[in-house]
Amino acid sequence: MELSGVVAGPINLVSTFFSLADVGYVAEEYFLAGTAVSYRLTGEGRDDGEWVTEADGGAPFTTRLVVYRPVEGYSGTAVVEWLNASSGADTPPVWLLAHRHLIRARMAWVGVTAQYAPVHGGSVMAAEAEGDASWNSILLPPLKQSDPVRYAELSHPGDAYSYDIYRQAGELVRTVVPGTRQVLAAGQSQSAATLVTFVNAVAPHGSPYDGYLIDGRPGRPATLTGWGEPEGLDGATRVRADSAAPVLVLQTETDVVGLMRSIGSRQPDSDRFRLWELAGAAHGDTYLVGAAFTDSGALSAAELAERMAPRRNPLGVDFPEPINSGPQHHYVVQRAIAALSIWAAGGSAPAQADRLTVSGGELVLDDHGNALGGVRTPWLDVPLAVLSGLGQEGGGPAVLFGCTRPLPGPPPADYLAAFRAAAEKTVAAGFLLAEDVPEILAMAAANQALSSKNEPR
Repeated sequence: MELSGVVAGPINLVSTFFSLADVGYVAEEYFLAGTAVSYRLTGEGRDDGEWVTEADGGAPFTTRLVVYRPVEGYSGTAVVEWLNASSGADTPPVWLLAHRHLIRARMAWVGVTAQYAPVHGGSVMAAEAEGDASWNSILLPPLKQSDPVRYAELSHPGDAYSYDIYRQAGELVRTVVPGTRQVLAAGQSQSAATLVTFVNAVAPHGSPYDGYLIDGRPGRPATLTGWGEPEGLDGATRVRADSAAPVLVLQTETDVVGLMRSIGSRQPDSDRFRLWELAGAAHGDTYLVGAAFTDSGALSAAELAERMAPRRNPLGVDFPEPINSGPQHHYVVQRAIAALSIWAAGGSAPAQADRLTVSGGELVLDDHGNALGGVRTPWLDVPLAVLSGLGQEGGGPAVLFGCTRPLPGPPPADYLAAFRAAAEKTVAAGFLLAEDVPEILAMAAANQALSSKNEPR
């Protein structure tokens, strides 16, 4: 392996729009070159995840790492995100969802360009766009097109080699971020599918990762040659029970019974595995595609609530309904990372959660229309709206974003007191961070005021 950098000049990554320097962080980019191996199954890709594989040839590569690290007070924990390639370019959904906690806890974040599409172009969504123009709104140019001079030396041999590229990147974290003592792997959506495969097929050969956060996986993981077509996402492949490092899987309603159809891959908790199914959450929401980009911690509760308000066109395309506007995915991911870090260091395991209540393949709903079971949060137990990971019709990207349907009438007189009690209950249960509660309560007051308008944008 050969590491070069820090590479001078602006980094190409759609990420936070606020200055990292304002929160005491620095952004750096490195190029990583070497030879990566691919892997092949020597037996069946069994649903229990206990795949047996062997190396199957090598190929040269040059890719990049993006590093956000604290200037002072580094905690020693680095979260290494397999950057999502679905749009055709790198996107960092785990960073966007969880950066407030990473910054507060003084963790480092490393984004890895592990796959072919963000370097050279082409993606699952690009293929979808040929038949559905609504996907065009989220397609982005690859690195070699967006900045052909800066990224001229990048070269990727194909997604069969992405697993070893990600492994090698993890091995270099202690070099690019001195003082690192713990390295956590993380990925969302397509990257969650590849991380399931990494844990099942590649990690047994040796892995630098001390724990895995898998957020929003489909039932069918990626193949060893890469990600295929989006059809047939449903499957029953579990995470191998003998993983050397602990694994926490976080699923929204969309991921369990919606587009991602992971319900068949449900598995019991163990001393190396936790599954959290989050009620009222969607694969994407107004925090992920809106507020996250400017949420430095300096926004007022009213500003944050306004930026998370339900919208019908978050990506410049009109959807049938306002998308999911619940902030629970953001806050529960932050708790998940904190819990995984403790667990991976030999501390207590994360809380165990009830599964979403499902009957006949469909969610069982309460009298309002919100899901029963799963990880409970105050947005579901003291609701102002129906928050769902489902509900959008017509296909295209809308199916990933769920919906928001405001409940009729004003909030009850005891709304804030009941919301506070529910938030404290969720903290005690292990699914929210106590540090986030003051902001959560302030946002509840702001949303109470906004709810009287009931006018989605």
